[in-house]
Amino acid sequence: MVEEMIKLRKMLDDRNIEWSDESWECKLSMGGELEISRTHFTIKGHEFSAINGFGTMGGYTINKDHNLGKIELMELGGALYNDGEPVGHLFADDVIKELEEVFREI
Repeated sequence: MVEEMIKLRKMLDDRNIEWSDESWECKLSMGGELEISRTHFTIKGHEFSAINGFGTMGGYTINKDHNLGKIELMELGGALYNDGEPVGHLFADDVIKELEEVFREI
């Protein structure tokens, strides 16, 4: 798990926002593995997913040794945050700032 995801989870804890680890990994038959670190949380009834890993904006595509280490954030099933579209390449601090702009206080 990248450092920014660890930081985000700590920041959520510091704000008493419950989160769950929804990460997954898949072993490939030809060798190697794909993985996504995924943190789900809810703020004022709105569900969010913060991810990093294979195919994510801020993660990696082919070689996980070249993970950019940033977070992609998306509201699940809603359009309050960025019209329901994901925003990528965020640091943990950016995620909190984005959410504070939407909710004014978290």
